[in-house]
Amino acid sequence: MGLLIATIQRRQLRMERSNLQFQLLLITKAIATAGKSTNELMQVGTDYESDSIIAKRLQERQYKLKLMEESLSLQKEEIQTRLQEIDTELKSVDEMIRGEIQDLFSYGNH
Repeated sequence: MGLLIATIQRRQLRMERSNLQFQLLLITKAIATAGKSTNELMQVGTDYESDSIIAKRLQERQYKLKLMEESLSLQKEEIQTRLQEIDTELKSVDEMIRGEIQDLFSYGNH
C-alpha cells in the first residue's frame, strides 16, 4: 500500500513541477517584455520636454511597468523556491519507493 501511495505522490509532484516550470517560463517572458517596454518608454521619453503631459504619462507608465516587473520577480522567486521544495520531496518519495520495492523483494526471502 505504501508503494502505491508513494507512486501517486510522485506523479502529483511531477505534475506540479511541470506546471510551475511552465508558469516560470511565462513569468520570465513577461519580465523580459516589461523590461523591453520600459527601455522603449525611456527612449521615447527623451523626445519630449520633461514637464510636458506626454513625458509625465510616459514616466507614469514606466513606473507601473517597473512595479509589475518587481511583482513578477517576486512571483518568480516564490516559484523557484517551491520547485526546490518539490525536488527535495521527489528525492524523499523516490527513496521511499526504493525502500518499499526492496521490502517487497526481501519479504519473500525471509
